[in-house]
Amino acid sequence: MKQLFEQDLRVSKKFGLALLSGFIATVTVSCSNDKDLLVTEIGVSPATSPVANPSTAKQFYAQGQYKHIQGDTQGAIAAYTKAISLDSDYVEAYNGRGLVQFDTGDRQGAIADYNEALRVSPDNAQAYNNRGNARAAQGDINGAITDYDRAISLDSNYAEAYNNRGNARAAEANRNEAIADYTEAIRINSNYAVAYNNRGNARAAQGDKEGAIADYNEAIRLNPNFGAAYNNRGNARAEKDKDGALADLQRAAEIFQEQNNQQLYKQVMENVKEIQ
Repeated sequence: MKQLFEQDLRVSKKFGLALLSGFIATVTVSCSNDKDLLVTEIGVSPATSPVANPSTAKQFYAQGQYKHIQGDTQGAIAAYTKAISLDSDYVEAYNGRGLVQFDTGDRQGAIADYNEALRVSPDNAQAYNNRGNARAAQGDINGAITDYDRAISLDSNYAEAYNNRGNARAAEANRNEAIADYTEAIRINSNYAVAYNNRGNARAAQGDKEGAIADYNEAIRLNPNFGAAYNNRGNARAEKDKDGALADLQRAAEIFQEQNNQQLYKQVMENVKEIQ
């Protein structure tokens, strides 16, 4: 059965807590040769409401964030590009445009933007983390880990970077190292449902079903609409609690349907068929 991983993309330290109140998109990312999937959360929250007729780089940047929230990816890219044309050293605009490029599936374009952000600001932890995500999405796990290492060296309290490095290590079956990274992410942010979910996956892969279920329980307590955690808990419960497993998978399917995520809905339904 397929397990769903959750990978967090932090927009910035300032907006990192706005994921649930802002725009949330999920995309599946192949990160290994097995059946595991990463589900990437991209959250964007504008600093200010955009003005009707932007004229400055900062105003176009705010417009780009707003358009990304509205799902207008091409409009967002255009706004960020205008901001950059007015200020070629606008690090936040490169990072913002990179997030949109990633969201549309243009991983190479995203990497190019993160490279530009790092050209301007070589010690920008966010850009390293984001580039790591894009590299992981391309299957460059070693490159991704190198970027996460750098992000963490620049910001030792970067919970998302620990989580993302854990995902990369899990993709290479380095479960103990992955668990250590997820645990550190949770130490930094005790409400980090994503890291609990991911640690549960790593524990399940090691055969620790009870430890995995405990982590999924916590992920669901923190986020009652966490579809991936319901799916993964269902998988972990399947051997000893078929009814509970089916209930979890059915709840996961409902959540993904509500989110209009047909790809993950179909995947969960495949898991249901394996249990029935």
